[in-house]
Amino acid sequence: MKVTIAITALLQLVTADTLVNVLTGANETTLLSLVTSVPTVLTALQTFNGTLFAPTNDALAATVNAGFNASDLTALANVLEYHAVPGTPFSGANFTGSAFLTTLQKNPVEAVAVSSGIQIHSAFGTPAANVVKSLPYDGGYIHIIDQTLIPPANIVDVATAANLTALLTALTSAGLATTVAGLSNVTILAPTNAAFEAIASVAENLTTDQIKTILLTHIVPGIVYSTDIITAKSLPKVNTLSNQTLSIQFNGTNVLISGAGNKSPATVLVADVLADKIVVHVIDTVLLPNLTATAVSPTPTKATSSAVGITVGLVAAVVASYFL
Repeated sequence: MKVTIAITALLQLVTADTLVNVLTGANETTLLSLVTSVPTVLTALQTFNGTLFAPTNDALAATVNAGFNASDLTALANVLEYHAVPGTPFSGANFTGSAFLTTLQKNPVEAVAVSSGIQIHSAFGTPAANVVKSLPYDGGYIHIIDQTLIPPANIVDVATAANLTALLTALTSAGLATTVAGLSNVTILAPTNAAFEAIASVAENLTTDQIKTILLTHIVPGIVYSTDIITAKSLPKVNTLSNQTLSIQFNGTNVLISGAGNKSPATVLVADVLADKIVVHVIDTVLLPNLTATAVSPTPTKATSSAVGITVGLVAAVVASYFL
């Protein structure tokens, strides 16, 4: 059966028309008009092979009515490139589960199989797009969708929208906000506000360097999706930007993340939140590294700002409970 489907799909591609002709036949007039206004995108699509997600005329009109400035050609190119996935075409036939597809814009979209068909997820907080029709063209597949896909925002905006305000305060207090805002190709494990509140009993016994170590332990080089973890079942030694390691497991129900200083692992509450070239997993516990192995200067400087003091206090109580 799978061989028959594959042969049928191949024959569809061989006999299909060009991308522009198929879009014209599908009455994608608004999309074609927008593509024509950006010469670089038009040139790229003329020889494009892969998958194109094509919003309906109504979807694009709704995006403009919501405030998107289509005359800003840089912003328009960014959005249009986010709808094109180069490489092996995604037909959607017999698709189950979920998959991340990297676009020409360099950020992924997530395809998810649902009871009604296939949904495409983009930026955090935006509605999922439903695939309403799939059409082959001579270089791949066009999927007509009922929403415009919006590229992920920067990590600070995403964290703000996701109400991860305690994490943002901690990063700012430790002098890491600018560093984190400039990162790409990393995975961030983001504790909730409640996770920070849960460690609110304090004793100010941590240095600023130790706070930085804790925060950098929540950042993993490279993109790790929940699907990668579920497939692997166990990632026993995951490096972080603090040079500490974590252990990650999928127990059949939840993704669990253990740090050297935690009695119990953190649970991933919300997986695969997309930020610009970053993926975020929201977790329910602050991860604690092995601070006893952290290098400390002979005369450590205590955190002095009120915000840093709050962060020190939040983390110190847990450190005391785990290490003392």
